[in-house]
Amino acid sequence: MHEVLYRYLIKYKKLDLPGIGVLALQRQPAAAEFVNHSFLTPKYFFEFDRSEDVPPEKLFSWLSTNLSITEQEAVIRFNEFLFELNRQLREGKQIHWRGIGSLQKEISGDIKFIPQQLEFLGYGTVTAEKVTRKNAEHTMLVGEREKTSTQMRELLQPVDEITSDKWWVWPLAIILAALIFLGWHFSESNKATANTVKISPADPPAPYYISR
Repeated sequence: MHEVLYRYLIKYKKLDLPGIGVLALQRQPAAAEFVNHSFLTPKYFFEFDRSEDVPPEKLFSWLSTNLSITEQEAVIRFNEFLFELNRQLREGKQIHWRGIGSLQKEISGDIKFIPQQLEFLGYGTVTAEKVTRKNAEHTMLVGEREKTSTQMRELLQPVDEITSDKWWVWPLAIILAALIFLGWHFSESNKATANTVKISPADPPAPYYISR
């Protein structure tokens, strides 16, 4: 009976034991450990609660199928199992339930539950290392055309070279543009000054007479 009820608990995550309590299978989600660069996989553990509930009908259907008995016989067998558990707990015995844990009634009347550590195959710590791929090629959309990252590096390489190796080109171009502007400005100023000066014609020379 212990083995069949254990499989039922694993499948349905809850087992009601009237007169004793409720066993439940809980799941702790996966967690990330950034310091150790790893992910901790989910963990499962059992909890015990003294609250009582009526077992669902699917429990007796499960027992009937797995024990090859009728559901009426499954109810009788389950009640006999509960009676034996209660008797052992009243006598102060510690009940070891393989795969689940141990139960024992204390002097105060409370039932102490010590869960068993669950270990499922395939579950373990997963290492998470950041992978940096240098010059990894990927596609990107440039305008309406699709280009690879390698093609874009080749197109932008001349610009990078000018920026790094020929940094003096842009300052020189700015200086030349400034000189051209200043020359044009002074040329226009001289033209404007020349147009404003009025030129008066000189007086004609006095007439020359020949005496006789």
